[in-house]
Amino acid sequence: MSLADDVRKYYEERAPVYDETAGYIDPVAEELRTPIKKRYQNLLRSHDVLEIACGTGYWTQSIAEVATSVLGVDLVPSLIAQAEDRCRFFPNVEFRIADAYTLEGIPHGFTAAFSHWWWSHIPRERLPAFLRVLHDKLKPGALVLFVDQLTYDSADRSKDSNGNTLEKRFLPDGRSFEIVKNFPTTKEISEVLSGIADNIKYTERPSEKTWTLTYRVSADQSV
Repeated sequence: MSLADDVRKYYEERAPVYDETAGYIDPVAEELRTPIKKRYQNLLRSHDVLEIACGTGYWTQSIAEVATSVLGVDLVPSLIAQAEDRCRFFPNVEFRIADAYTLEGIPHGFTAAFSHWWWSHIPRERLPAFLRVLHDKLKPGALVLFVDQLTYDSADRSKDSNGNTLEKRFLPDGRSFEIVKNFPTTKEISEVLSGIADNIKYTERPSEKTWTLTYRVSADQSV
């Protein structure tokens, strides 16, 4: 299987316990995430948002409170089913099963894009093509918000021939999966966005163990 297939398979198997393993049902963690949700809401307020790899819709519901519309896409049907149930009371939210690398069947004209913990799962060699596909669905000048994890300790990592970090992940039942989990440098992010993005802002938030990237889609896409 390809690296992308490995990621898909892992999340298919993790879907029944995803919210639990991600800490999304932990009341203490939920309180800590309140200011984070507010930050995303302030950025995405009144936008038509395309959310990539929406998972169980945890972040979708927060965005939906302030966005004009949200279309969440994911390739795993069981995650989409959970997202639809979680956001069933939001008339401005829609979900579709779609491959993030093609976005086949997804309309154009979004004013913003959002993705939480997805960039790190994209093989380095596929980043330029992924961004071309994403930007094609957005209006020129659209806001893009990526959030992902800062590096953390793990003894179960290796590198492939393309420089991708491969990390072994375990499910509660003991099964293990090896998936791509990259930790890009600011230089790597700047290089892949060169010529296709304006107003690039990268912020590390050690207290949240994440990095945040915002930019505007350039009118001239030169990749």
